[in-house]
Formats: sequence, C-alpha cells, structure tokens
Amino acid sequence: MDFASPPTPIEVLPSDGWRTVSTITWAGVFAALLAVAISSRTIGRPIWWLGPSSTPASPFFITIPLAIVLVPLVATLRSPRHMTTASWVCSLALIATGIAEIASNPAISIAVVVIGVAALMESIAVVMVMRQYR
Repeated sequence: MDFASPPTPIEVLPSDGWRTVSTITWAGVFAALLAVAISSRTIGRPIWWLGPSSTPASPFFITIPLAIVLVPLVATLRSPRHMTTASWVCSLALIATGIAEIASNPAISIAVVVIGVAALMESIAVVMVMRQYR
C-alpha cells in the first residue's frame, strides 16, 4: 500500500485583467469619496471625518477613509494573493463608515454606503471568478 500524501492545492492568483479591474475600481472609489467629501462640505453638511469648516476634524480621522482606499490598491499592485481579502474587508469598512453617520447626515451617508456596496460587488466578482477557475 502506498500512503502518499494528498496533492497540494494549486493556488490561483487573480489574472492581470482582474487586477486591472480592481485597480480601476479602487481608483474610482477614491474619486467618488473625494466627490462626496467636496459635495458634503459645499452643502454645509460635512461628513464625519472632515468636520465643519470652522472646526475641522482631527487629521487622524481623514486617514481612516484614505487607508480604506489605499490598502486594497496597494494589495492589488503589490500582493495579488491578498487582493480579494483586502478588497472585501475595506469595502465592508467603507460601508460601516457610511452607516456610522446615517442618523445625522442621511444623504451623504447613503452615498458612502452605495460606494462601498459597489466596491464590494467587485470583490465578490473576483472571488467568484477565482473559485470557478480553481
């Protein structure tokens, strides 16, 4: 009897096409968040991480959405192995930042949640494609 070890699973990395889709998605998320931040400040109802013009929020707070966008971008460009995990975790974090303000600023909050859901849909698409070709 031959008790050979089971074959090791082959790791499937996202293709260059899906890496491009992820990069474009997160660049779009950054642009959309920038547009929401500018719009919220213009209409006089700034998002929680900006704060009002008279008393701006701490610079620490602005790093939160910036990190949420930069982590998946860096993971996509530098470490495709972690691209999908970083993407869906940051998508959920973005949705959470939008939900955090829903009572005080519902329109801006819904815009941020929609942006987060769009990024989550891209993450789900990448995971589904990777599972199909595994």
